[in-house]
Amino acid sequence: MHILLVDDSSSTRSLLRTLINSGQTVRHEISEAAGGEEALQKVGSGEINLPDLVIMDINMGGMSGYDLCREFRQRHGTASEFVPYIIIVTANEGVDVINQALDCGANDYMPKPVNVKILHVRLRVAERLLASARAGGGTKSTKTLPKPEEALADKPGDAAETAAADPITTLVASSVEYADAPIAVLDVAGPQPTFNIVYANASLAQTTSLKPEELVGQSLAEIEAWTPEFTSMVVGYIDQGASISHAPLWSRTRQSVPVHLSFYPIRGIDGPPTHYLVIHHF
Repeated sequence: MHILLVDDSSSTRSLLRTLINSGQTVRHEISEAAGGEEALQKVGSGEINLPDLVIMDINMGGMSGYDLCREFRQRHGTASEFVPYIIIVTANEGVDVINQALDCGANDYMPKPVNVKILHVRLRVAERLLASARAGGGTKSTKTLPKPEEALADKPGDAAETAAADPITTLVASSVEYADAPIAVLDVAGPQPTFNIVYANASLAQTTSLKPEELVGQSLAEIEAWTPEFTSMVVGYIDQGASISHAPLWSRTRQSVPVHLSFYPIRGIDGPPTHYLVIHHF
């Protein structure tokens, strides 16, 4: 991908440039701008090509990230040009900040300081969305980029496949997919649960040698080599429909640090839960 970094801090741009290609087999092309006005001038004059992805700070001298995002959408959102994927980076927290970023045309956001693992997950998601948008239109697409939950729904059994288009549902679906903590949804139906994975986020895939779509249908108990004692304890809680909070994973996993699991039953209208949400804590 061609990535444009927009930040008035040269040290931040340098750090992002290093993190983006850190440990990557295929290196991304990276351009830089020290502010919104410079970014628009460089793209508008043809000094740099219209990027596939723009990573921009919110708080910059002169034009803010919000204003730059709106301007990018106005200038490069026509049917004749490919609409770039935009990630806003912010040290601010709260749903209001995220909603404002999405309202001005951003596709995603990242908190500061930027975590390299989260950054690489974001880049992979962006690549999938960009590939999906281009699928029907050559190098320049006349289609709008799909929303994150729509791209996530391409995977069988994805937790986001029924997500509605409202901002909160989009935020929830994106948060699970992009979470730094590995997350899975397990099938626990029947008297002898198989603990088969029906959904795995990208962070869980990073702890194994499998891709998220390859994890679907696999048994988490087998992948992580749960001990019989641990499995028996989990089954006991499942029979009660109870949560298991921060239960220690006694068996060895692929991680070199202690792992704790939290199991949360996914409640239906009636009857015992048939699925559990599992979050790994390191």
